[in-house]
Amino acid sequence: MNAAPSISALDRPLTPVAYIVSPFKSRFGIPRQSGLVPSAIGWIEPCAPWDRSEAWAGIEGFTHLWLIWLVHDQPHQPVSSVRPPRLGGNVRIGVFASRAPARPNPLGLSLVRLEQVHTTQGRVRIEISGLDLLDGTPILDIKPHIGFTDCPENADSGFARQEPSRLSVDWSALPPERLAELNENQRAVIGETLSLDPRPAFHDDPERIYGCPLFDWDVRFKVQEGQVVVIDLVAGQPI
Repeated sequence: MNAAPSISALDRPLTPVAYIVSPFKSRFGIPRQSGLVPSAIGWIEPCAPWDRSEAWAGIEGFTHLWLIWLVHDQPHQPVSSVRPPRLGGNVRIGVFASRAPARPNPLGLSLVRLEQVHTTQGRVRIEISGLDLLDGTPILDIKPHIGFTDCPENADSGFARQEPSRLSVDWSALPPERLAELNENQRAVIGETLSLDPRPAFHDDPERIYGCPLFDWDVRFKVQEGQVVVIDLVAGQPI
């Protein structure tokens, strides 16, 4: 069988149409699917010439957008099989039966909620929520979500039929002065993110301290007896 032609054979390079502004500053802690942290608000920052209002005319009629994006931060080497965290990290399935980032090509797909279109002097910024994207992610294309085709009846989601279980989040160990630094949205994003247990599936050390970079902090936490314990908010690099 002949090898597939490279993208260069199409004689049309792929260039970003936008970049993402996101509270997620590291791959560790990013939700494994979009929509799982609904309080996570970010921005689509279009590049010229796609930042002009005519490129977005009519977008307000849709509630959700599909983002096609580039895995730009140290992309994973492509593999033929993966171990999804949903299956405990113990069961191998084919890469095409998963949404793992170790793709043959470094492309991702996310469904986000469209919150508001902001236009200033003819230039557009798009406010979105429920994102699962690293800050600075290049966006290659954007398409509106269409319910009657994108949500077919009787669809089967295989091993991912149910939302992932969540852990409770305990803030009592966080110094009060640190907690006071968080506004309502920041606390919601941190809580929703940590409740999904961002640790690798094979980690189970109740004394180990993890660092999850969110907003301007490295959020330090432990997982003990099925509960996430927030320990501190530290400025600087993750541990």
